[in-house]
Amino acid sequence: MKTRFQQAIPSHDPCQEQKIEIGIAATEREKQEIFRLRYRIYVEEMGRQPVAADHSRKLLADEIDRWAFLLYAKSGSELIATMRVNVGLIEEFPRDLARLLCMDKFRRFCAESGFPLVAFSSKLMVSPAYRNSPALHLLTAKGYELYCDHQVQFNFGGCNFYLLRLYEQFGCRRFGRNFVDPGFGLLAPFVLLVNDIAHLKAVHSPFTRIARKKAVPNSDVKDWFYREFPEAASVMNSQLTTGEELWRFLCNRLGGSPEERIPVIKGLTREEAQDFLHSCGVSARCYPGDHVITRDMVSDELNILVSGTLLSAAPNAGPPNIILPGEHFGANGLLDQAVHTLDIIAAATTEILVFSRQYFAKFRRTKPEVAFKILRNLAPDRNMSGLPGCDTREERVALFPDK
Repeated sequence: MKTRFQQAIPSHDPCQEQKIEIGIAATEREKQEIFRLRYRIYVEEMGRQPVAADHSRKLLADEIDRWAFLLYAKSGSELIATMRVNVGLIEEFPRDLARLLCMDKFRRFCAESGFPLVAFSSKLMVSPAYRNSPALHLLTAKGYELYCDHQVQFNFGGCNFYLLRLYEQFGCRRFGRNFVDPGFGLLAPFVLLVNDIAHLKAVHSPFTRIARKKAVPNSDVKDWFYREFPEAASVMNSQLTTGEELWRFLCNRLGGSPEERIPVIKGLTREEAQDFLHSCGVSARCYPGDHVITRDMVSDELNILVSGTLLSAAPNAGPPNIILPGEHFGANGLLDQAVHTLDIIAAATTEILVFSRQYFAKFRRTKPEVAFKILRNLAPDRNMSGLPGCDTREERVALFPDK
């Protein structure tokens, strides 16, 4: 089923133009095509290890696909993106999922408000060649229309920490406790208050225009949410926190100036360091026992400990090592995907900074000299120990081959 929500984008052939068409899978053939795309992106490209993967047929599907809206984006005949939206009563969702997302705490409010349906959005992905196209925003905008059309007040989800900036830009709020999804690692739960137009506007959400037409503003929802989840009010939202506020937070937690306590930004001016931290980083909280890093999983980020205690351990390597505030940990995926070689667990309540490879790519296009300094500080981790120190053109080419 195609919608009118279409936008022209340049095709691979510069002499032609293709339209991105957004639709909802209606046939078994369309659904199988979506399940194959999921497998290609999650398993073959990203190295994820989802339990539900069918490796023999190269499909990725699970039990809630049976009653989901399976959204897709196509450019011509090519499937380029997909997203899953489940809409239903809280009791219709799998119990394990409802527990991880604290759905039962929303049950009474939803029932008494007269709008009992909630949504769960997942399996959002775009093919590599189209990640700079409008596909992501067109697809998620259609998802938002579904929430409004079904009078959904809360849309739930969860993501790895390096994706938090993206979901907070959509308008989602973090709440509850982190949880592990086998094959995907540690996830942060989030919820979108569908009708909170003021918040969507404040974070410059791409849903704002649709919300003005379709959403029904209701301040009671936001007030109830913060009463039920007071800790959510203390989360440092990446879209609402200023660079100066983040800097002061880091000074307080680290007990000194970030450029003195974080080796990754050594040699940067305060302005450069603050710009990098604010443009690429997101602050995340972990709790005792959280499996922050899982060995053999793919890294798309750089992690830095801000406060608390983390323990790292390799198989048959004796007592775990203690990671200190200011240090980066796990595999460095800032420039390229990497594979974690250690298990890292939170031994106390900790705060970490997570820098997304995708956001760093944007940063280095606009601030190449600052990005170069950061990568030079990280060069020993990338087996480039012979590069730092000369600041030559050859060194830049090694770090920025596309420049």
